[in-house]
Amino acid sequence: MAKEQSVTVSSEPVFVSDGERFMPTVAAVGPWSADALQGSATAALLVRALEAHAASRDREVARLSFDFWRPAQRSAITLDFTMVRDGAKARTVAIEMVQDGKPVLRCTALLLRRGPMPALPAAQTMEAPRFPPPEAGTPVPAAASRMSPFFAGVDVRMARGQILEPGPAAAWLRLGRPLVDAELASPLAQVASAADLVAGISQWAHPSKLGFVNADLTINLRRAPRGDWMLLDAVTLPGDLGIGYAVGQLHDRDGAIGQCASSLLFEARG
Repeated sequence: MAKEQSVTVSSEPVFVSDGERFMPTVAAVGPWSADALQGSATAALLVRALEAHAASRDREVARLSFDFWRPAQRSAITLDFTMVRDGAKARTVAIEMVQDGKPVLRCTALLLRRGPMPALPAAQTMEAPRFPPPEAGTPVPAAASRMSPFFAGVDVRMARGQILEPGPAAAWLRLGRPLVDAELASPLAQVASAADLVAGISQWAHPSKLGFVNADLTINLRRAPRGDWMLLDAVTLPGDLGIGYAVGQLHDRDGAIGQCASSLLFEARG
C-alpha cells in the first residue's frame, strides 16, 4: 500500500469539544448560509461517535444510514447513542445529533459479525474499476475551494470530469484538517465525509441554474476503509417530479470498498 501523505491544509479543526458537547468552528460551515453546517462535517462527527461507542473487534460496519432532518447550525451539539439491537450476527445502533433540544440528524449503523470469506469461483467475482492514485489526479480550480468554508479544507484531486462542470465525475477526497480538536478523521469518518459530496461533485446542471437538497445518505461497505484518501465515482440522476438521487462507488488506495446513495430534492435557481 502506498504511503499516505500528511495533512497539509490547516490545523484548524472542524469541531472543538466542550465536555460532552461539540462546538462547530467556521470550518464546519457549508454553502447554504454562514450558520448552516456542511453535511460532510456532521456525518463525520457522528461516525466518530459511532466508532467510540460501538467499536468491536468481531464486528464490521456494513451500512451507515443518515437522515438529515433539519439544517444543522453553528451552535452546541450533543450526541445521543442508542443500542437498537445487539444480536449474535448483527448489531444496530443509532446516534442522534441534537441542537437546542431538537434532533437534527440521525445515523443508524449496521455492524455485522466478522468471519472468513468462503472461496468463490472466478465466475462469481466482479473486478471493480481501478483509478490512478490521488497524486496523479487533477487539482480543482481555485473557485471550487471557495464553495464553502468546509470544502476549503478538503483536498480534492479529480480522476475524471471536473467538479464545476455538470455530469458524472470521479474525485479523490480527503478531509485535510483535524475533525475534533487535534484529532484527525478516521478512515471511516473520511468515507462519510466524502460520500456526502456524491451529488456535489456530479451535478446534473450548473449550480447557478439547479440546486438540490440532499435529504439522506446511505453507505454500504464491503470492507473497512484504509488510509485518508477516498475516491468517489459519482453520477446524479434526476426524475421528472423534482426528485432524484445521486449514487457513487467508493474506493481507497487499495481498491473498491463500497457504494453510497443520496435522495435529492431539486430546486430551480436563477
